[in-house]
Amino acid sequence: MSDNGPADETPNDSPLASWFLGPKAEHSDLWFELIAYIFEDYTHWRMNYFPNDPIVISRERRRRHDRWQDSLKTDLDSILNNLKAHFPFYSPRYIAHMLSEQTLPSVLGYFAGMLYNPNNVTDEAAPVTVRLELEVGRMVASMLGYRPQKAWAHICSGGTVATLEALWVARMVQFVPFIVRGYCAEHRLDFVIKTADGRRAPIGELSDRELIGLRPNESIFMIRKLARFEVEQIGREQTAVIGAINAFVQASEYNVKLRGCDAVIKQTGMRPLIFVSAAAHYSIKKAANILGYGEDSVRLVPVTSHFRVNTELLRSMLEHVREHEYIAAVIGIVGTTEEGAVDAIHTIAGLRDQLARARNQSFWFHIDAAWGGYIRSLFCGHSLEATAGRDLDATYALLAQRINARETISWDFVRGRPGAGAGHNRGEEIAWDNPDVYKALIAMSDADSITIDPHKLGYVPYPAGIIAFKNGLVTELMTQRARYISDASEGIKSIDDMVEIKAVGPYILEGSKSGASATSCWLAHKTIPLTVHGHGKIMRTTLLNAKKLYWHLQHHRKNFAAFEEACGFSQSPRSRFSYPFTFQPLFNPDTNIVCFVAVPMAWREARLAPTDMPLRWINELNRRIHDDLDIPQLSRGTQMPYVKEYFVSNTTFEKGQYTSQSIEPVLRSIGVSSHEYNAHGLVVLRSTVMNPLHYTAQAEGIDYLAGFVRHLHKVTRYLIVQVYRLMTEEV
Repeated sequence: MSDNGPADETPNDSPLASWFLGPKAEHSDLWFELIAYIFEDYTHWRMNYFPNDPIVISRERRRRHDRWQDSLKTDLDSILNNLKAHFPFYSPRYIAHMLSEQTLPSVLGYFAGMLYNPNNVTDEAAPVTVRLELEVGRMVASMLGYRPQKAWAHICSGGTVATLEALWVARMVQFVPFIVRGYCAEHRLDFVIKTADGRRAPIGELSDRELIGLRPNESIFMIRKLARFEVEQIGREQTAVIGAINAFVQASEYNVKLRGCDAVIKQTGMRPLIFVSAAAHYSIKKAANILGYGEDSVRLVPVTSHFRVNTELLRSMLEHVREHEYIAAVIGIVGTTEEGAVDAIHTIAGLRDQLARARNQSFWFHIDAAWGGYIRSLFCGHSLEATAGRDLDATYALLAQRINARETISWDFVRGRPGAGAGHNRGEEIAWDNPDVYKALIAMSDADSITIDPHKLGYVPYPAGIIAFKNGLVTELMTQRARYISDASEGIKSIDDMVEIKAVGPYILEGSKSGASATSCWLAHKTIPLTVHGHGKIMRTTLLNAKKLYWHLQHHRKNFAAFEEACGFSQSPRSRFSYPFTFQPLFNPDTNIVCFVAVPMAWREARLAPTDMPLRWINELNRRIHDDLDIPQLSRGTQMPYVKEYFVSNTTFEKGQYTSQSIEPVLRSIGVSSHEYNAHGLVVLRSTVMNPLHYTAQAEGIDYLAGFVRHLHKVTRYLIVQVYRLMTEEV
């Protein structure tokens, strides 16, 4: 097995392990050499700018700085010493939160950009890195399935700002038809538009509800189409038309940017609603708050037992939107924060088309792919042009064959033997090949906007989020003019041409922004392309490692006795050890997050069977396991991590988020009643398997994932006795 993981299709490519520093800093010589090279190059750049300028800080003056420099070094030593108490995100032993290694090119790019300190709010403060940011936007847009020359994507601080910006743009787009209707009424124009159900009708004849439910692309292009209509059909002069339209947009009572959300919504008499899975990130409610919709506008759709949005319930909720309500957005999730679940994006896109045809109502479709967006790199670089016109099933079948994300796993994992691989005579195949997940990822390009975080599965330093829009013309609606940073004017500039976007600052929510994030992302994606043979290698290995951990946990029950032996416990579990247990995965993971619960068991006829421990004590057991595999909160930043062999995170499912009906199969799998769940919630252990070097380590004789399960066994064996004692004492 190569260090690229299973099914390495391109053995001549640079091996995956070379992209990272390594858990033992194995590539430290190269990193030191390249970082020193960057700094040396930077200092020469300074020295060569007007070389005849005088030396400002003389050698004599520099000698007077010794005391301050000594103080600096002492304080720096203090910081470096304190940082040793940081969590070891780089280690394959760390499988807790969404943190891991960073790639070599991303760190080099960030270091280089940081030295020059560009501010990407304007190309006058960032003449190089603005261009790089726009190029990164095109790279990522292409990976997501958008046409890079027509899309618009840029870097922001993270998923929260990206999602806020998507809904901010959607809010403006939805009121464009109202502005155009007002212009046509004032100028007595018989301007015909395309309704959501495909009819053509004069805009003046459409109701507010029909206007706000237009397909997003119709609304985005509408102002340009109006200008073209006046120029080509009525014969007015183009410059005058563009000027008149832009002036009317500024003065319109429906200009939400200028008049404010509350004032504009009152004009329609309708209330906005945002529909999203109950597993949604909290930033969506935060965005609704900031935009003036109010957090109550967010309607949480129950999930399935795999924590994907229940599309049948979503359909019903969309169909029952009342007359005084409208759909501000529907948000699908590609990689929920807690579970890594992937919503059926293809089904949501289909629902939008069906709703438009049947009820003449469409909506802005946004995808929160902050976590899982980079998995789509597996779907790039396959030359699928020949499959144009194929249906989704055919595309899925072809990609599943080409990605080949599968391997044979050894049955010897209990004792930590590294002998996994094809041909092993005691093995079982695992695979990342769920048709629904594949189809959802294929269909991502149907969305109007997508959030994705390079600082998560892009393996680049913080902060780096990206918001991508399918139609770059949204920039004409969002321009904020600031003469000292840009000469970009507000409104449309042309009736035909796609205006080339050469700036970032005029079109975004943020102001000052680091150009170092752009150099980091650019160098990372340039040297590790966002394709199946580049970044896709990292994604494939992490996805299979998550499947591997799931498999280990799933097989714990039948191998309980073997775990006892492997962990050094000599007594027979069936006779002398009275508190058996197992680890129950909640579902087969869609991405690379594995959720599971430690569950007390009992011996019945020489087999492990569920016991009747109350849920609040099961929760207590899982809390204690988490605490044992974590640095206590009060000690964080002071306690060294070396005492912890492995790390895990946790979360709590509650009825306010997930109803007992929606996750009933999950509750049943661990023997928990709906009544107990509603009363106490469910404490869940959570492992994020994103370290890229598990296979590399396995090739060297250490299986960290199997070791994690063995360690879990030892910890749980000790803690479950404590919990039973506490429970008995209470009784």
